[in-house]
Amino acid sequence: MSDFKMDRRQILAGAAFLGAGVVAAMSAGRLAFAAEGKILKVQNDKDISIIDPANRSGWWEENVMFAIFNSLCQYKAGDTWDWKLDIAEELDASDPTRIRFKLKPGIKWTGGFGEVSAEDVKFSFERIADPKGKSGYKDDWDALDHVEVIDKLSGVIHLKQAFPPLFKSTLPHGSGMIMCKAAVEKAGGAFTTEPPATSGPYKIGTWVPNQKLTLVRNELWTGEQPYFDEIQLTPITDLKTAEIGYQSGDLDVTKVSLSSVPQLKQAAGADTTIEVLPSLHYMWMGLNVENPKFQDIRVRRAIQRAINVDEAIQAAYFGEGTVAHGVVPPPLPGYRAKNLHAFDPAESEKLLAEAGVKDLTFRIDLPGDTDRITMAQVIQAQLKAVGITVELNVMDRGAYEDQFMESKGDAYKKTEAYIVEFSTAPDASWVTMWFTCDQVGSWNWQRLCDPAFDTLSKKATYETDDAVRTKDFEKLQDMLEESASCIFLTHGSNCIMSRSNLKNIHSANGQWLTFKDAIRV
Repeated sequence: MSDFKMDRRQILAGAAFLGAGVVAAMSAGRLAFAAEGKILKVQNDKDISIIDPANRSGWWEENVMFAIFNSLCQYKAGDTWDWKLDIAEELDASDPTRIRFKLKPGIKWTGGFGEVSAEDVKFSFERIADPKGKSGYKDDWDALDHVEVIDKLSGVIHLKQAFPPLFKSTLPHGSGMIMCKAAVEKAGGAFTTEPPATSGPYKIGTWVPNQKLTLVRNELWTGEQPYFDEIQLTPITDLKTAEIGYQSGDLDVTKVSLSSVPQLKQAAGADTTIEVLPSLHYMWMGLNVENPKFQDIRVRRAIQRAINVDEAIQAAYFGEGTVAHGVVPPPLPGYRAKNLHAFDPAESEKLLAEAGVKDLTFRIDLPGDTDRITMAQVIQAQLKAVGITVELNVMDRGAYEDQFMESKGDAYKKTEAYIVEFSTAPDASWVTMWFTCDQVGSWNWQRLCDPAFDTLSKKATYETDDAVRTKDFEKLQDMLEESASCIFLTHGSNCIMSRSNLKNIHSANGQWLTFKDAIRV
């Protein structure tokens, strides 16, 4: 075993040079503005692939969906997780198992499908809840018994029991979006990037895959009119590239790398605002427990004990990052303050010897963003120090995610380890639900199936005593760590750089872009 220390500046001299170029241009006052007025140009983390709420891939698609579809209620823009009515005129939850709603009249579907109705609400919620539909989000409606239609605009959501996440991560989030029953059924029951009918204040104008998606005003929209005539979303995964796009005037709003924030803040003028927001992300290194290399828990534990997460995070974020102690982000009840198994290279070598493993070699798959590559390089060197050889496989995001999905083929059988980042809604149940047995082959990429974990996850989801609920979610993360299938890395931050005259542009964590509320002042 040997000591190890790596300087990120040695790893990423080229990337740091690009960041310095952005800062120099901003400092010199050569910042070019995107078109003023009623066009908003934004960076999106990825291009759309499925904008069907029942089968969506992530927040980059929800940014679009929140603008073109409606819900009974949605998250407010700003720094809290409050919700507000969307197309519900009334929403009565005085009985926690009988939620009454009444829709605003006159909200029209595109495509000639008429008015948004209570029948559409029933179809949308029951469609996700139905196990036959195989929605990856069915647990959002696990408590649903049925939706009762009273008349064209009114109904009652009947729950089997009180469901604490309902107004935190179901109704205001993606699974609360309302679809047109007639249009979706006509389209065969599902769709990908061409919704058969939309109802929001925006609709899709043009889309050039992997280049730009443009949203334009929906001429049928009769509700409060949004400020912007047009929203242009450019998919940019690497945030260093996005920073350059902002400087060149191609973007009005972008996420930026946490490691760039000190320099960007120093260089920014009065025309630029930089916000560092508490993220609802969780990043971890996962091990496929079905892979023969990792079936022995002693081998997994040896990898876990050989990684100095603090060192990897500090290298990746130039000292700006914080270490995760689980998958529940610290703004949420259930966050853990410490891990159970500390960094201990000597213990790692001992475990490998006990398992009779020599010359272990494995591959870590990861998307090609700068910070994550740095983190992986540090981990690679740390594991080498205990005799483990790691190959880093940097992949296109689409191919990277597809390989874990059984619906995309059998590539998952060859996966070994990976570094992944998920984003959650503001309830801890929306974190643990992806690690259950029924998510194996979908979002449970460790392929770890523990019935005891599933049982406790469901108990915690429905628990109405906040103190008990918090303890349950802490225990669930203990179980994940004890399995040695997850090495928790960081929760990070969402760092948003935007024109100073923009208001109400994002949710409390900066994850979702609130196009309905955004204005230029």
